[in-house]
Amino acid sequence: FETPEILEDIFLIKRQIRGGKKSGIPDMVGIDNDGNICIVEMKNVPVDTSIIPQVLQYAVWAESNPDSIKTLWLECDNKPDDIIVEWESTPQVRIIIIAPDILISTLNFVGKINYTVDLVEIKRWVEENNQFLLVNKLEQEKEPKVTTTKGLAVYDKKFYLKHYNKK
Repeated sequence: FETPEILEDIFLIKRQIRGGKKSGIPDMVGIDNDGNICIVEMKNVPVDTSIIPQVLQYAVWAESNPDSIKTLWLECDNKPDDIIVEWESTPQVRIIIIAPDILISTLNFVGKINYTVDLVEIKRWVEENNQFLLVNKLEQEKEPKVTTTKGLAVYDKKFYLKHYNKK
């Protein structure tokens, strides 16, 4: 909340959302420039795939209860005029996970779920009165399609003698 420029395209509405029939408390909820509901989860320890069930619960809650998010949005005093949310057609949910380190297995895992997920590593240094933040947004690389291994159709004496040591 103190450094909103890190999440430059997200207007943060509220922190620590309590209530409703959800387990746990999302760290922050916001709306991005495209009108998507954003669930922001912050950790101060390295993150692995075990974070996914937690944030999925928050995302399902937000998707199932857009009226709760709409109420928070309408109660907000300083909401920007350029963000338009289509509340009648249930906005999409976007998940943002922020941590000092995110294991690469987490990046591969989020590619398998149906929500947009941003993984952001933030490292912080303080020197005297200055604070420095290194922000790294992880992005999944396109991986080649995995196929089953195949052996040679014919692997006989003739093939062996042609390609390997004849002795």
